[in-house]
Amino acid sequence: MDDKKQHILNAALRVVTDYGFKRTSMEDIAREAGVSRPAIYQWFRNKDDVFLSCLDMVIEQAFSLAETKSAEQTSPKAKVAAYLKAYMGFYHSLLIAGRHGQELLDLNNRLGAQKSTDAMERFIVALNALMQLPADAEEGHVLAHSAAGIKYQTPDPARFSSRLDLLLERFLASNFTSANTPQTSR
Repeated sequence: MDDKKQHILNAALRVVTDYGFKRTSMEDIAREAGVSRPAIYQWFRNKDDVFLSCLDMVIEQAFSLAETKSAEQTSPKAKVAAYLKAYMGFYHSLLIAGRHGQELLDLNNRLGAQKSTDAMERFIVALNALMQLPADAEEGHVLAHSAAGIKYQTPDPARFSSRLDLLLERFLASNFTSANTPQTSR
């Protein structure tokens, strides 16, 4: 991605998370990015296009963080836990625990639903791969959607973290043997 475009997207994300999408203008984004308003239109058609591009950027950041955290672990069980916590935690801190989380979730449902659906499918495949299961195994679906439910229903960061820990403890205990090797899909 072009450095200037990336810079504008980072600025847009800061402004939108601080003020909300509705209250953010293209002028606000330009000011935060240190560029002129017309310069933004070299890369984006309108504010919705900026949002969708931010969504693409955020999705990639979440996956990158999850992969990094998972790679720091040695056991398969710890890799799964680190991946899930990093990925869901990234979105939780950005959206759910933020002041304008509900507005951004509503906007995502209106504009970016397919991108989010595709990201969830990619997340499920990654979880199953970490559990050494087929890409479409039910375990990945159950774990991903359970964690998403916790993310959406638990705005308090400390409680969110403890609920994810509980989910992982119970789920991974029943899906990994004592040697930390995954059991086969049922």
